[in-house]
Amino acid sequence: MNHCIAKIVEIISEGQSDRRAILQLGYNLGRLSELTGLGREPFWDAWKDAVAAWDLPELTRLAHNLQLMEISLSESIEIRSGAPNPEAAPIGTFAQPASELL
Repeated sequence: MNHCIAKIVEIISEGQSDRRAILQLGYNLGRLSELTGLGREPFWDAWKDAVAAWDLPELTRLAHNLQLMEISLSESIEIRSGAPNPEAAPIGTFAQPASELL
């Protein structure tokens, strides 16, 4: 989840509305929908008009809301499980050492 949000923020901050950026944005919004189980509404449905118009102020606002949602979801998962959420690892870090991934 962290990676998807970080990628969305990166795409918006670059401000390029080329085909590749739009496809990456759509992919990451779809992936967030799957990972959170919240469906399309908070992700693609909320974003589609701003993406179609490439409205940077609105896209920036939506990206900021995603970052707030990430914090909220991470805290919620931690509270329910009683254990730190590995998905809540700071962006740029790994929840598992690379040696454990093999």
